[in-house]
Amino acid sequence: MPRLVPMSPRRPLSAITVVILLFAASQGALLTVEAASGRAEALDFSGGPSAAQVISGTYTVRTTNVANMSYVNVEAWDGSVWSAIANITGTPWLTAWDTTAHSDGDHKLRIEGTYLNTSTTGWIESPIFSLDNTAPSALVFEVADPIIGDGSSTVNRAWFTTVATGSMTFNWSAADAHLSRATLTQTPGTGTPAQDGPGTLLNNWVWSPGDLPEGTYTPLLSVFDEGDNSAQATLHVGIDRTGPDVGAPSLSESAGAWTDATTLLFSDLSSGATDNGGSGIDTYDARDSTDSWVDQGSSGSGSLSLSEGERTIQFRAHDNVGNIGDALNVSMKVDRSAPTAGGWILPELTDSLTGAVAVEVDATDAHSGIDETSSTLEYGFDSDGTGGVPDITSTWLSVGNGASGSLSAAIDWSTRAGQYLSLRATLVDNAANTVTTSASHFLIRPGLDLAISDAHLNRLVVRAGTTDPVTLEATITATEAYTGSVIVRIESAPASRDLMTTWTTLSTVTITAGDLADMTEDISVNLTVLSDGEYDLRVIVDPDDSIAEKDEGNNEEFLLISAANPTVVGAVSGFGPDLVILLLCGLFAGLILRRRESAS
Repeated sequence: MPRLVPMSPRRPLSAITVVILLFAASQGALLTVEAASGRAEALDFSGGPSAAQVISGTYTVRTTNVANMSYVNVEAWDGSVWSAIANITGTPWLTAWDTTAHSDGDHKLRIEGTYLNTSTTGWIESPIFSLDNTAPSALVFEVADPIIGDGSSTVNRAWFTTVATGSMTFNWSAADAHLSRATLTQTPGTGTPAQDGPGTLLNNWVWSPGDLPEGTYTPLLSVFDEGDNSAQATLHVGIDRTGPDVGAPSLSESAGAWTDATTLLFSDLSSGATDNGGSGIDTYDARDSTDSWVDQGSSGSGSLSLSEGERTIQFRAHDNVGNIGDALNVSMKVDRSAPTAGGWILPELTDSLTGAVAVEVDATDAHSGIDETSSTLEYGFDSDGTGGVPDITSTWLSVGNGASGSLSAAIDWSTRAGQYLSLRATLVDNAANTVTTSASHFLIRPGLDLAISDAHLNRLVVRAGTTDPVTLEATITATEAYTGSVIVRIESAPASRDLMTTWTTLSTVTITAGDLADMTEDISVNLTVLSDGEYDLRVIVDPDDSIAEKDEGNNEEFLLISAANPTVVGAVSGFGPDLVILLLCGLFAGLILRRRESAS
């Protein structure tokens, strides 16, 4: 309310009170001046710019109680000179003062009203106040302790791996003579940090909403001065707690297929790789799953040594803040070892074979297995079972593909006795490792084998001379039908013979051609022992080895006979002592056997 001032008795009763109001639109400041009869009666600055007040922008000067007023002059002082800023001449008796036309700093306002009678109110001054139309400058906006980047741009984003319940510290500073407050918005997580100021300025925020999410953000700093001028600055930050995914690699060897390679070349790990909006991929690793990780650099290409066996090759990526992604697994099968050939599996080779003859090499492969379609068997016939190429056929002949096969049914085996069947194999595994075995030679034997069985004498003791013959019986057998004749010879030699003693033929039996067609023939021969003593008898089938046989070692059979002196009546000369010796030997042998049984 305007303050009433008593009128002087010497003043005219028509004195008019003039109130001039000056105020800033934004602050609502008010300056009131009361005057009458051309001179100031009272002043009131309680509503105007107060001492040290900061104003900016457009400041409105408003006047009231201007009856009989002609005009009002308004001037501003910049610390050195006064300058006119307005001349108010009528309703609504106000003027807008553009403070931006003046330099920032300390200022004063003054007003003077002129009445219709040309008298004035005199100049009324305000306290010193400050103009500030300049926004805060030199803003510094930082986030503390990023792993990479400083946040100055999206390219140089400040990246963190902060956990959801962690915190982020933002620091700021600015230059302004009348700095007031600051706000921080667009931060990650729920809510917004409290305003910093006015009053005491902390110049930072420790932001910990409890739910810091992964992603990219652009926090906005707004700094205000007392004139409400403001300036903004932004940061580019990101939170990345998840490792990247690698792309599908291009491989020098087919995944899942057998290979004999020693090194795996790979590329294109970066093709299709992603850090899912995070800090970006830094480097790639690779390894055999049983080995340590090997840094392959940032190109997404490299090489890796391969071990034999069914392997799992792994690839992974690191991002720029140290997160490691899950491994991408690729199955590889590596086999650099050629197959191993064991023995040959084939039937007994004789000149009696007919039809196809199956042969097989006992082949193994530790890893990929035998490739039956690529492996081959070869055969030939050789005269002496030596050398790398069979000399009868002069070359190797194909059995066919695989580790087993059959020799041609057209082979005439009846003429091959005494020759050698030569075999070799070229073995290939499923990783293309190859080995060719050395030649193996197998003797082809005759199919026929003659033997003696059940040879026995009807007596073991006879009298020497022709008057007391002994009968020898035996069975001659053949392994197959034989239509030729066979000689059987019975020979004797003293039981006490040495290496120089010769055998004496006692009898020769001829088995007539055709008698062995049924593969067995019994013989019976009467023998006489001319001299007394103990003799070994030997029965020999085909004694001259004129018949080719599978086994020449089973053509003999041995028997023992004693011949007594015919001149000794009632006793056989030399036989009694020999029987005693036989009995003693039997007792001795029995004693040894009993000792062995008790010891066991």
